Amino acid sequence: MNNLIIEISVAAVALAIVVLIVFLITTLRSMSALLVQTNSTIHELQHHLAGVTKEASDVLRHTNAVTVDVLNKLHSLEPTFHSVKQVGEAVDEITTSVKNASVSVARTIKNKVESEAYLPATSKIAKAIQTIPLILDIWHQIKLKKQMAAASK
Repeated sequence: MNNLIIEISVAAVALAIVVLIVFLITTLRSMSALLVQTNSTIHELQHHLAGVTKEASDVLRHTNAVTVDVLNKLHSLEPTFHSVKQVGEAVDEITTSVKNASVSVARTIKNKVESEAYLPATSKIAKAIQTIPLILDIWHQIKLKKQMAAASK
C-alpha cells in the first residue's frame, strides 16, 4: 500500500510537471510571437525615423540658407540706413539754420523799425538810406543759407 501511494504520488507529480510544461510552452510561444511583432515594429519605427530625420535635416538646411540670405540682405541695406541717417541730420541742421536766420532777420527788422520810430525822417532819401542796411542784412542771411545748404550736400 505504501508502494501504491508512492506510485500514485509520482504519477501525480509527473502529470503536474507535464501540465506545467504545456503551460510554459504555450507562454513561451506567446512571448516569442510578441517578440517577433515587437522586432517588426522597431524596424518600422527605424524606417520612419530615418525619413523624419532626413526631412528635419532638409528643413534645417533650408532654414540656414534663408538665414544667410536675410543676413546678406540686411548687410546690403546698412549703407542705405546710414545715408538716411545722414540726410536726417542734414535736414535737422538746415532747419536749425533757417530758424536761426529767420529769428535774426525778424530781430533786425524789429530793431530797424524801432530805430526808425525815434529818428525823424526828413525826406524820402533819408528813408531809403535807412533801409539799405536792412536789405544788405537780409541778402547776407539768404547767401549764408545757400552756402550752408550747399555744404550739407
